[in-house]
Amino acid sequence: MEGHSEVQRKSSKFFVVKVTAGQERNVARILESRITSPEQQGVYSIIILPDIKGYIFVEAESRDKISVLVQGIKHVKTGSILPVKKEEIVIHLVEKPTIEMLSVGDIVEIISGPLQGISGKIIRIDKPKNEVTIEPADAAFVIPISVPADQVRVIKEKEV
Repeated sequence: MEGHSEVQRKSSKFFVVKVTAGQERNVARILESRITSPEQQGVYSIIILPDIKGYIFVEAESRDKISVLVQGIKHVKTGSILPVKKEEIVIHLVEKPTIEMLSVGDIVEIISGPLQGISGKIIRIDKPKNEVTIEPADAAFVIPISVPADQVRVIKEKEV
């Protein structure tokens, strides 16, 4: 949220809110829509960690700000707002390279570059070159295409 000075932000704390597992994103969206009202100034960020199910993290001035914000939300567990140290959250925020998230057999779409919009199955991953080779799904005949790994996004993960 814009408009907050660094002095105000330094007084912020992180809190963990227990929610129904699998509903983290829905609760975060509801919270985000509620923050737009002027009385909710003092809530700075909402964090969902994909590896931690059943919890969302909120940066705010106080627990009271979050209590008001979560009132009446179906998937929030009552009495579940607890302070958490920033360091405990930061260790989960290490970004993995895109190539680490891809597997042979995944269906991907090329999201940038001259081949944008083409989708297909990954047939080879070349980590040293940071490239993936895909077989386009819509091609009349199969011609493997190699593209940088950061130019694709997974549409459907490989079925195990």
